[in-house]
Amino acid sequence: MAGSGVKPKTLAVAAAMGAAALLPTTAVAATGGLYWSPDGSGVQSASLQNPQSGNCYTLRGDRPPFYAINVTDRIMHYYRSAGCSGEVGTLTPNMSGNITRYVKFD
Repeated sequence: MAGSGVKPKTLAVAAAMGAAALLPTTAVAATGGLYWSPDGSGVQSASLQNPQSGNCYTLRGDRPPFYAINVTDRIMHYYRSAGCSGEVGTLTPNMSGNITRYVKFD
């Protein structure tokens, strides 16, 4: 290293920063649950607890649109198509309403 002008301490810091950049990031989960009526009765008998932000979920049930309540701390978006495309609307925290089968949380 003599004559290179780079100190060993500087190299160690750069290596540590590079290694940290390669660590996987942790997905953020919404806290709480989404509750919905899968049979069209209005009775919210199905739930999704602490959903991961950014994941597209397909809700189970026979008769969409489902009546649901978002009891999470995140905005939930609901979509027309699988893969969460064609956004139809949103349910903010503690809001209820009719939603489609495909949902994603901020």
